[in-house]
Amino acid sequence: MDSLPENSTNGGSQLETSDYLHGVKSSTCLLLPTTPSPTTLDFQHPLSEELIEQPFLTLNGDNIDIADTQNDATAGDSSSSADSNSVVQDPVSAQLINNISMLDYQTLSKNGDLIIGQAEDVKLNGNLKINNRKLPSFVNWNWVVIRKILLWVVLSGLIACLAAIIGMIITIPKECNIDLPWYQGKVFYEVFPASFKDSNNDGTGDFKGLITKLDYIQNLGVAAIRLNYIFQADHYPEDYNNVTSMLDIDRSLGVLKDLQDLIFNIHKRNMSVILDLPVISMALPSLIFNSTSSIIIANNTEVNYLDPTTVAIIHWSQAQGVDGFYLKKLENFVNEPYFGRTLQIWKQIIGFNKILIASELAYSKATGDALNILLSRIDLIDVHIDLEEETAGICDKIKKVVDGQLWSKPHYPWVHWNIGNVNSERIATKHINNTLALTVLEFVLPGTVSIFYGDEIGLGGIPDDVEEDFHEHKDIHNLVQMAFADSEVTPTNVEILPWNLKSVLKPNYDFLNVIKNLIKVRVTTPTIYLRAIFKEGVMQPNVEIRQTEEDLIVIERWYPRRNACVFVGNLGSKTITADLSTMFYGGKVIAGTNSSLIGQVLYFEKVTFSPNSAIIVKMEK
Repeated sequence: MDSLPENSTNGGSQLETSDYLHGVKSSTCLLLPTTPSPTTLDFQHPLSEELIEQPFLTLNGDNIDIADTQNDATAGDSSSSADSNSVVQDPVSAQLINNISMLDYQTLSKNGDLIIGQAEDVKLNGNLKINNRKLPSFVNWNWVVIRKILLWVVLSGLIACLAAIIGMIITIPKECNIDLPWYQGKVFYEVFPASFKDSNNDGTGDFKGLITKLDYIQNLGVAAIRLNYIFQADHYPEDYNNVTSMLDIDRSLGVLKDLQDLIFNIHKRNMSVILDLPVISMALPSLIFNSTSSIIIANNTEVNYLDPTTVAIIHWSQAQGVDGFYLKKLENFVNEPYFGRTLQIWKQIIGFNKILIASELAYSKATGDALNILLSRIDLIDVHIDLEEETAGICDKIKKVVDGQLWSKPHYPWVHWNIGNVNSERIATKHINNTLALTVLEFVLPGTVSIFYGDEIGLGGIPDDVEEDFHEHKDIHNLVQMAFADSEVTPTNVEILPWNLKSVLKPNYDFLNVIKNLIKVRVTTPTIYLRAIFKEGVMQPNVEIRQTEEDLIVIERWYPRRNACVFVGNLGSKTITADLSTMFYGGKVIAGTNSSLIGQVLYFEKVTFSPNSAIIVKMEK
């Protein structure tokens, strides 16, 4: 070797000692007090630059090989073995390991190169380069910035997820109700315009007057307004059935612009418009009517069936925006050969979101293919509850309808219940005390329900003496003028006509709060308005009618995952005390003829029901 460490004292043996522990002799023992003081240690870090520059053990065979080193180490051990109290270590092995570790030492240069240096090339600052070894390019990326960006990305994602969760919680609907078409399960309001509101004091109601009362109708909570006969007719309104043109409205109601304004304002209030349309013809080929023109209907198909009824449906549904039609007198055509084809054409004309209503009579008279097409093209079947059948008859009628064919398939028409309409006697005329109780009964039935104008305030028909004087008007005895609490109901200086007169009964405006609450409860309670339970493709009725006493009707309504509702009505004139605990336990009153009972908890053990009263109870789960 070229040089020796400064603490060396002689040649060969001192070289071994120096190379071993750099000045520490093998016989030195620091743990024994009699041991002489050792030479001052000159110990250096094996990777220090100073040590590397000294002659050091290498493996390339230039200065010393491993065998020689082992021999020297053996000699060093022999020379020091005389001292039995000394601590003997293995300096050659340690130094060999240090050199091998140093030879394999790797570092990174400033430019990113990987350094694997030989003994004479290793630099502690990591700047030494080697040939043919390059690091991946990502080592030189700005990882400080990258880490910051990734941190912000993660935090932003967490914040976005948190915001989405909060938004879902805020916007989640409070009630999970089935989404139904606008006409199913809702409440309609039926109006005879000539008797509703007169705007020009001529004794006949009109469209302008009806517009002024749309807020009143909307506040009831109804979904649609059904306009009874409005078409041009001889001796209108007495002979409103004697229609001369279904494309023109009667002049006593106003002009076309007035009707357009009425339709616009009804739609503006998120309600729909339905017209009573008398059926006077079937859809036959236009050649029969000496017409060669055609009309393009809503779905861009050409229609050559230009009979009067079809033309009227096209005009009012497409040109004027009417939302549906009650096909009056359709039962007279159920046996016609073109009956089924006609219904298909009419439904195609109005489109999916508009409706056709047929009477229960038309439904009962249709057979075979005609019945199948009626059930697939008609949206609502109008069913009238006849009050003359008494309590037992009402129960039998409801059971017959619910257990009938209309409940056999999901796509069949819904029932449109009514206890008063333009062709029937008013509720209050013969059942004055049961007006509210029967209304509550109607509102608990599955399907769509209808209110005839004035029934919400208990209007009756015209006085009997007037009907006798005007015997030719016997068919319109129930079309009395509507009475509003904020106006005078009897016009002055006009000809006396049946619809100008006051009702034989004084209006009871206390009924309004009951009716409004009934409508609100109905349209927000799926248990009541849904007509059936669909399970595994099968419709199961969700209504059961029970008659426990002579005049006591009990109707139970239920639906999965909903509270059951029970209607109990005493339609008789005597108080009834009944124990219904074998059927029901108890619940909260949500509607009824007596508003003071709403919100109270009722248990069905020996309950007393007043005459002409009715309640709806939401049962406890």
